Amino acid sequence: MAQSPFEIVEVRADDPAAIDAAFEIGNDALRVDLPDLPENCRYQHDMSFTVPPPWDERHVFLAMDGDVPAGTVKLDLPRHDNLDKAHVEVRVRPAHRRRGIGRALYRHAAGVARTAGRTSLLGFSASRPAPRGFAEAFGASNGLTEARRRLLLAGLDEGAVDRLYTDGLARSGGYAVVQWCNEPPEEYLEDLAALDSSFLVEAPTGEIDYEPQKVDAERLRRQHEVFTRWGFRAYQTGMVHEATGRLVAWTAMRVTKSVDWHASQMITLVHPAHRGRRLGVVAKVTNLRFLRAQEPAVTTIDTFNAVENSYMIAINEAMGFRFAELWSNWQGPAPE
Repeated sequence: MAQSPFEIVEVRADDPAAIDAAFEIGNDALRVDLPDLPENCRYQHDMSFTVPPPWDERHVFLAMDGDVPAGTVKLDLPRHDNLDKAHVEVRVRPAHRRRGIGRALYRHAAGVARTAGRTSLLGFSASRPAPRGFAEAFGASNGLTEARRRLLLAGLDEGAVDRLYTDGLARSGGYAVVQWCNEPPEEYLEDLAALDSSFLVEAPTGEIDYEPQKVDAERLRRQHEVFTRWGFRAYQTGMVHEATGRLVAWTAMRVTKSVDWHASQMITLVHPAHRGRRLGVVAKVTNLRFLRAQEPAVTTIDTFNAVENSYMIAINEAMGFRFAELWSNWQGPAPE
């Protein structure tokens, strides 16, 4: 593993001071780099050390600039699929930048990844000069550009959303709406797992080398149990084909425990055999109404879509989402 001029230590579940430092570093960086995005949820951050994600082997490291925690890197090693891959996220306090701390953290994470047999590193950042220069310096390239769009509920055109829903409802006869918060109903787990597994098959992935995940009911059940323990409130709407009883469309939005003004529009999927019936529109508008009824403090919703995903972008823009900025999915070799 490459030697670093900075002391780099792993954050452990039994070290509250290190956990606190990692949280503060992340938010210090966010306030400068992405000031319109919400700060990290403190509850989720702390709980992720007590209840680690079962789908990844996670490591978090701190870099010390003298006796001051100055940077952090999160390294996720997938456990079930893509066993040659690792996800890396580097954050450095603004006051400690330009000293090589980010590079040292990245190299350290790459060394841990290589030891675990991972040869390909992935990251996600706003499409700006600083992260682009950092990624390209390590041989990474942008394999997929995504656009973040934002919906401000104070300016929502209620009439336009109602018309969108009414039009969708007229085309979606033979399907029933089901809704839940957090853990899905047992009777739909198999269908949800099949939809979730299809995400990387159906969604644009550009030039990113990443195999589709093979999600089963037990894996999905465990995932939602962990999200609940992390304090997420996930509002989900599905569309059930009445003739077969199968759940064939699914969308979700998420609110974190300590950031109640912000929600994230997450997954939206429709089974290929049931497309063209506006199921995605009906599910998304119904889910928006569900969230607003349960989360009156939410004012802002963000979502990400691959720039070539014109169908989903059209739905989001019809609902009132507006372009905010481009983001890049980076992939490159694990450096020596």
